[in-house]
Amino acid sequence: MDRLLTIFITVVEEKNLTRAGEKLFITQSAISQNLKILEKNFNAQLLHRTNKQISLTKAGEILYSHGRQILNQYSLAERLIHELHEGISGPINIGSGFTYGEYLLPDLISRFITNHPKIRPKITIKNSIRIANQVKENNLDIGIIEREVTDDLIQTKPFAEDEMVIIVPTTFIHDEADKSHLSNKTWIIREEGSGTRQVTDNMFNKTGINPKRILEFGSTQLIKEAVKKGLGVSYISKMAVQNELEKEIIKSVSIDNYKDTRKFYYVTNKSQPSTKILDLFINTLEFKS
Repeated sequence: MDRLLTIFITVVEEKNLTRAGEKLFITQSAISQNLKILEKNFNAQLLHRTNKQISLTKAGEILYSHGRQILNQYSLAERLIHELHEGISGPINIGSGFTYGEYLLPDLISRFITNHPKIRPKITIKNSIRIANQVKENNLDIGIIEREVTDDLIQTKPFAEDEMVIIVPTTFIHDEADKSHLSNKTWIIREEGSGTRQVTDNMFNKTGINPKRILEFGSTQLIKEAVKKGLGVSYISKMAVQNELEKEIIKSVSIDNYKDTRKFYYVTNKSQPSTKILDLFINTLEFKS
């Protein structure tokens, strides 16, 4: 049954029989036959199939939701048994928000692999809300996020702090650093769901800055490059621009002595028992902080 579930879930996620076959290294006809067997077992149609798209029926939605949980539990059981007999080795699926993932995680992963060479991290970088959702769905063992998320199915714990700064091009005149001048600037900010976007919106509310024009970029690195080129100003993690500030490629300004810090959190699924690998990674994370 687990093989049939794997085929079904892959088809749903790839939204195409051919792509699913390529991913599983089986033919399209074999996929079709296995889907028919699965539908016969449940005595229900699971998919609506046309030449252009594949969509789930109501029965398919139920099977997809529970089937993914079943496969995740299989995977977890295999890893726990592997640890029992083979020691601490194997994969760990780590997700991170962009700021931590781009600027702090590489060094931490390097040290983690050096200390535990038999562990194989797989890294996913997305915004904080998407990372939290993937942990909730058991697609990630742990997520590192840049905002607090409240959900009964996941556990969130702060482990480090991050200072935020307003960054501007080098042509920016310091006496322009008041809310009226800053409100007239183009603000280049992160998208909804990002931890950086949350603290940016909070800063606007507290300082009274009301941007007349906003550009949304999905990457901290893109925002830095845009500010360097004079396209606008931004509110960003100080550690993400420390090098540029020291080299005076960009500069930072303050408004009314406003200072802000945010926390980094790690998030795990409450329903999943911890593994030795996950415990080791959390220890590395907390020791780094």
